[in-house]
Amino acid sequence: MRYALALTAAALLAPASAFAADPPITFQTHPFERVLGDLRAAADLIGGEQAVKGFNDSIKEKFGPKGFEGLDLSKPIVGYVTLDPKPENITAVIAFPVTGEKEFLALCDRANGEKYKDLGKGLYQLPPLDPQYKARMRFAAGHAYIAYGANPEPALEAKALVAPEKLYDPSERGTIAGRFHFDRVPPEVKKSALTMLADLRKKLASEIDPSAPNQAAVKAAFAEIEKLTARYLILLEQGADTATVRVGLDPATADVFVDATLTPKPGTQLAKEIAARKPAENHFAGLFTPDTVAGFRYSAPLFAPEVRNALAAFSGEQQKDLMNTLPEAAKATVEELMKGQARTMKSGEFDFALVVRGPDKNGLYTAVGAMSFDDPSGLEKAFKKYMEADGPPEGVGAFKWDADKAGKVGIHTFKFNGGNVPPPVKMFGEDTTLAFAFAPKGIYVAFGPDPIAAVKDALKAKPAESAALDVLVNPARLAKMVEKGGGNPLAVERAIGKEDKLLSAGSLRVISGKELTVRFAVNLKIGPRAIFESTVRRD
Repeated sequence: MRYALALTAAALLAPASAFAADPPITFQTHPFERVLGDLRAAADLIGGEQAVKGFNDSIKEKFGPKGFEGLDLSKPIVGYVTLDPKPENITAVIAFPVTGEKEFLALCDRANGEKYKDLGKGLYQLPPLDPQYKARMRFAAGHAYIAYGANPEPALEAKALVAPEKLYDPSERGTIAGRFHFDRVPPEVKKSALTMLADLRKKLASEIDPSAPNQAAVKAAFAEIEKLTARYLILLEQGADTATVRVGLDPATADVFVDATLTPKPGTQLAKEIAARKPAENHFAGLFTPDTVAGFRYSAPLFAPEVRNALAAFSGEQQKDLMNTLPEAAKATVEELMKGQARTMKSGEFDFALVVRGPDKNGLYTAVGAMSFDDPSGLEKAFKKYMEADGPPEGVGAFKWDADKAGKVGIHTFKFNGGNVPPPVKMFGEDTTLAFAFAPKGIYVAFGPDPIAAVKDALKAKPAESAALDVLVNPARLAKMVEKGGGNPLAVERAIGKEDKLLSAGSLRVISGKELTVRFAVNLKIGPRAIFESTVRRD
């Protein structure tokens, strides 16, 4: 309740002078010829000349031989959204730079496949994306303003139009960008949003059935997330300047990226919290060595105590529900697993990494994985007892406990029956043995020609700065590995190239400083190119 009161007071006491004609939500592209250039560059990175030709052909198919005639390609497209306490009065407006009104109307007909309607007094009707809304257009200041909403006409009155130069920021690095300006939101809209948020909270809470499986866990986590939401709403209300979402292309890395950036007001508590945020680390980043073929690493977003408490509470309640469904022999192991997960979440550190390395001097490969786990000693004892009593049949393989040691950490092994191992797995060695260890802060697993040595090396790996989520691959080494497994290395080269270096295929990064940015990036020369290549070959 105290959070709701604080938010309501902040919304209602905000100075009305801050909410003049400037719209709270704005968006832009760079000059459209640059946008087209970026799209063609992206197509080239994915599929070369064939993909670029396909892109150009799609434009001709959609717009005919006249293409974008009527649109001034040398200028940006801009727009904005007007907010209102009544959702039906929210309107989006896009301003297209035009070379001529007649030419642009013809472009609209080509794009929509349906002729516009002249409503008189400079107002035109266009076909809407959804029948419950309307699309209207008016020409002004060398632009075609198109308004979209349930009641778009008022947004196209002369006094309501926002000049294009007020909407475009030439320093914006994204090809396309949208920006939310916190101080421009009218008090009545804030009050309405808070009411809607409170109603949504009540609705979600009412749908939690305490008697249903896992619902107690959901309720426990929901309470913590509610606290987090309230705390951050207050921080945003008092300290946020803008929130920006941008999409762009980085030709140097071949990445297409989506950024979500929060810019705080200087000197606020929000600015201090963002500046104090340390660069993200992964405790197992050291597993990625120069001979890495491919790998994946992940760090859970445990940045706030409420998130840690929510996950720990969810894990604890899940344990209660799960224990009643398990066979008696497995209960001790699962109980230790769930308790350890809760401890790990509360500690604020949960990292994971899985990597395949090679080839070694004998042409073989090694897979190594590691996961954060706070004090797994209890899990180790319970698991060993469970396996000794109800382990796999002899035909599958056999455990060897404490096969070796790394300091005080015991390293155990499980040797598979070679007759049950498919031929491609033999690239990891004829002696198909898995090694694993329960260290004070993590669980380690290795599979390969010398898995015990791999686990020992993994235990020595140092933390390093890392993306929160990262998928990495070395195209040249992957081709060799595919060949070793009996596949076609040329298919790998055609799909993702043959660079002999570790590349990020996709990542999620959190960058802080004067502002907070969450960046999702995809390397167009890896995943998208592989999909394009497989599609072309299939066709």
